[in-house]
Amino acid sequence: MPRLADRRARIELLRAAEAAFTERGLAAARVEDITERAGVSKGAFYLHFQSKDDCFKQIVETFIARLADCVEPPPIVFEAERASVNEYFKRLLAHDLEVLEFCWQNRALLRMMLAGGGGTPYAYLIDEFAQRVARQVEGRVRYAIDIGLYRRDLEPSVIAALISGAFDRLVRKLIDAPSRPDIATWAAQVLQLFTHGLLAPEVRAVADLSVMEAPPRSARQTADPAPASASSSERRRSKAKTT
Repeated sequence: MPRLADRRARIELLRAAEAAFTERGLAAARVEDITERAGVSKGAFYLHFQSKDDCFKQIVETFIARLADCVEPPPIVFEAERASVNEYFKRLLAHDLEVLEFCWQNRALLRMMLAGGGGTPYAYLIDEFAQRVARQVEGRVRYAIDIGLYRRDLEPSVIAALISGAFDRLVRKLIDAPSRPDIATWAAQVLQLFTHGLLAPEVRAVADLSVMEAPPRSARQTADPAPASASSSERRRSKAKTT
């Protein structure tokens, strides 16, 4: 009588495999490394997976499904009677922060998948996911234009490419960071930079951008000389006028 698959054993094998793959790479990791971590036999491994590659593919597919759930925001309907502009910003910021936190928590596996090295044959799944995200962003940009939140002279496909591309680079920078960065400040700065240029004039007039987090102290210190210089210029012009 053939052995039946054990759901608990499969979960333990997937956890062990993910740890082995991120530490050693797909090519170097052995089935024995996985089974030893999981505390099961090689026979149990092949009961659940056809091969090491099949196990890795299932890990990648599961991870991308989880990432897709995280990236897809809950329904945010921008209606005057339901949410103010600033409430919309708060929800958007909370969503971006959740996505970046997810990427940070899963940085080892994500770094391996994005690098495409170490014998990883499924990097194309990340490319397909990135294309799907770009389409989602374009749809949201079109919706924001339709309801008057964003300017009507924008080309949605171009804006979507810029936003999704910027987040792709930001995630790569995040997962390569040697220590945990200030993710909340990163998310706030990205939102501020994008929305400042995208908002329709009438929306920008009522938007309280102070809802965004203040930049870190180092950034404020870097920006301090500019206002001081401007003040000196104004004093010189004022002195010139009196003379």
